[in-house]
Formats: sequence, structure tokens, C-alpha cells
Amino acid sequence: MAKTYALFLGCFIPAVQPFAEVSLRKVASKLRIKLEDIQGATCCPVPEIIRLSDYPAWCSIAARNLTLAEDMNKDTMVVCTGCWETLSEAHEALLHDPELLEEVNTKLGAVDREFTGKSKVVHLLEVLVEKVGVEKIQKAVKRPLTGLKVAVQYGCKYYRTEDEKFVKHFDEVLKAIGATIVEYGAERVCCGYPKSLDSLDEAIEERTKWKFEKIKESQADCLVTCCPGCYDMMEKSQFLLRRQKLRYNICQVHLVELIALAFGFSPQEIGLDTHRIKCDALIQKLSR
Repeated sequence: MAKTYALFLGCFIPAVQPFAEVSLRKVASKLRIKLEDIQGATCCPVPEIIRLSDYPAWCSIAARNLTLAEDMNKDTMVVCTGCWETLSEAHEALLHDPELLEEVNTKLGAVDREFTGKSKVVHLLEVLVEKVGVEKIQKAVKRPLTGLKVAVQYGCKYYRTEDEKFVKHFDEVLKAIGATIVEYGAERVCCGYPKSLDSLDEAIEERTKWKFEKIKESQADCLVTCCPGCYDMMEKSQFLLRRQKLRYNICQVHLVELIALAFGFSPQEIGLDTHRIKCDALIQKLSR
């Protein structure tokens, strides 16, 4: 029997990246991953901001979100890397720090909630590789992405997972759908999002611009990521760099979009044709 997860979508995906949500739901249906939306969830909240200024408050907001999944008696599945970091870290901190747990539950008592920790936090990549399995993903492929060269933006948080397992899972999924991973030499470089909270211009000049140059040199057909923050940062940077007469026009896609395409869904069905950075060349290549 397929397991049902409480889906925590976060802010970026439903607000500005609907094609990722559409693709996720189509992929989940093909793989018999049952998703049930969490009602009443808020921002996770963003780890780069609130965690640094008020750790207990950050944990309290995260804990409230997790109690909603606890009410559903389901584990929490997240797609956003930032949401995964916040919810998983807060979950572990509360389970291993009795004083913090008491402080947080005292605050949650004001809204008639209590964190127990019974809803585990899992990332989409963990579900795909560790629960569904690479073999099942391969069997669901109807249109292998053979010949498609992809540059990967893993995101800095994936490198901080145990034994970098999220990076390995990312590669396993790409190989399962037939895509070719192109190395460009700046995979470990942060997209620039955390720095952009201080200075967007410096973040673009010191990080994002360099990554674009390396990706362009690699002659990849597209840039793929599973982090909505990375996607947003690199998308807006492509537009802002046009002020310097730099037009990279690098097609950006979410991992779930590539999976959906490999599963036989058309670019139009998942909204690939609605991206701000046009994916026309990618769509043409896939049609051939």
C-alpha cells in the first residue's frame, strides 16, 4: 500500500513556481506517492533570517507547522531545500533539547497546539530514492532523456547532508530518467541567495555570474535544480545581468519537471512553456 505524506510546499513553489507544483503532482501520481496538502501552514520560516535573530521563535513557527502534519498522522514531505533544513533541524532540536521543547510548547499553547515530534520530516529526494526506488522510476520512464545534457545546481544545503547523500540521490534520479550530467566545475559554489539578503548586486557578481559563465562553457542544454531558492536567485540574476549586456539565456528547470517529461508528460502539460527564461530550445530538442 502506498504511503501518504503530508505535503509542505513552502512559499516559493506555490507563489512563483507553479510549474514545479504541477510536475510534482503528476510525478507523484505516476509513482503512486500519495500527497495530502497541509491546511493552514505558514512560511517554514526561512532559516537564513529568523534562525539567526531569534532561534526559539524560529523553532516555534516550524513546530507549529509540524503539529499540523501531526494532526494528520502523517510524515511531512518537503520539496524546498530551505523548508527541509528548517523543519528537519527544528524537529531534531526539539526532540533533543527538553528546555527548548518546553519553551516552544509554552508558546504553542497560546494557539492550542503542542509539538510531539511524531511527524518525521522527509525530502522529496529521500522519498524518490529510498522509498520508491530508482528501479521503479526507470520503469515509469516513457521518453528517456537520452542525449540531454544537464548542468546541476545542487544547492549548498545538499552538500551538508550526511555523506552528501542528497547530491548522490539527485544524480541517481537524473541517471534513471536518462539525462547526462555535465560537470562545469562550480557545482559547490552557492547560488548567491544567502548573500543576496545582504547585497543582491554583490551576490550576483561574486557567485551567480561566475556560475553562469561556467555553465555556458559546459554547453549544457539546461540548468536543473531541486531548490526553489536557487531557482529564484539564478532566474532573477539572468534578468539583472542584462544591464551589463550579458544574455546567458540558460534554460532553468526543476528536477520534477525533467522527471515529468521523462514520464511522458508534454512540456505544455507541466508549464515548461511558461517559464520566464524561455525553454524553447529545450522543448525543440525533446520533440526531436
